[in-house]
Amino acid sequence: MSRFRQAAGVVIVSLFGLWGCTRAPSPDGNGATAEKVKALETKMARLEDDFRSASSARDQLSKKLLAAEEGRLALQGQVTRMTQEMKAKDEQLQSRTTERDQVTGQYKSFRDGLKELLAKAEEGKSEGSPTVPAIPTSNIKPELPTVPALPTVSEPPK
Repeated sequence: MSRFRQAAGVVIVSLFGLWGCTRAPSPDGNGATAEKVKALETKMARLEDDFRSASSARDQLSKKLLAAEEGRLALQGQVTRMTQEMKAKDEQLQSRTTERDQVTGQYKSFRDGLKELLAKAEEGKSEGSPTVPAIPTSNIKPELPTVPALPTVSEPPK
């Protein structure tokens, strides 16, 4: 058993040695811990400042997003209104085009009718038919009969 005790002692001593070697060296003990705490506090303060600035930037961006969304909705309303106006203008243009085509057709048929009448008149003239003057040939003005004046009646005295 003496060997067992020796082996157990060696194992225990080596375990304590390994445990001691794995611990970080601290020359002054409490000073290193204070430095670490101070470094961690400054790091935490910097992270808090970064968080505050990120939070304010997030709030500003959310306000900008809301404003952009309102602008988009306003523009969408304008697009809808303009689309309706455009459709109304297209319908009005279509009706005006139809009216113009109808008037053009009427004008064309009127012009063709006038051409036919002119052609008939030219045919009649070329056949040698006598023409009747529209203006009288004499320059003498007829005299109008005069009407005698009526006698005036005076009022009887009273």
